[in-house]
Amino acid sequence: MKRNSLFSVLEALIKSLINKDGLMISAKKLASEMADALCVDSNLFRGFLQGFVDLPVDFYYLGRDFIHTEDRAENAYDKERLLRLIKHGTASRQNLEKVIRLLMDDFLKHIDFDKVKEISVKGGGNFIGHMTFNQLATANMGYVLSSRLIPRLATGLTIGTILSLGAAMSRAVYVSRELQHRNSASYNALKRMGDLDLLYFLIADKTRPFEDAAQLWFTDREKFHQTCCYFFEKIKI
Repeated sequence: MKRNSLFSVLEALIKSLINKDGLMISAKKLASEMADALCVDSNLFRGFLQGFVDLPVDFYYLGRDFIHTEDRAENAYDKERLLRLIKHGTASRQNLEKVIRLLMDDFLKHIDFDKVKEISVKGGGNFIGHMTFNQLATANMGYVLSSRLIPRLATGLTIGTILSLGAAMSRAVYVSRELQHRNSASYNALKRMGDLDLLYFLIADKTRPFEDAAQLWFTDREKFHQTCCYFFEKIKI
């Protein structure tokens, strides 16, 4: 009982740090989080590894895996999928980029650039910034933003090695399942692409602000447009 109670306290603490569901966030703050996500350190160990190797969070998921016995059958199936992913060499930088691109495209497809430009002009902002409006609205935007979210030095070997760790495996499984509950369309699309939903945890911290912005399109269109306006005023392409 003491072990379960201690884990419950740890679970509540970690959830408060990693789960933003239900929190109200301003358009400016969300735009800042999106812009900050694009500032990736190209150094492998300082940039890529620090992006997802977080011992308290990893141990939380490992403990959750151990304590929640009702999840074991489902977890075993997902871990088998993950091992196949590693064995077949599909735990790679290229496939990680596909995960990012899918989530970024889901955000970008909702943007009404004319509406965002109108909001910026009314507010005296600088929507055009460091590039022309026509360049900003091209189909290349998804590629440009996606390439900023992953460091150049990440390799398939590095990803596969880290995924082999017990804590990382537990985290991959549970974060994938959280994506399924929160955004079933993206989860299903990634799973159909070869179980790439299990790579999602590697970049979840970077893509989550864009996912939250995409969800705003369904719940608060005006706030979505304002967020996009602030975001494009902040970034340099």
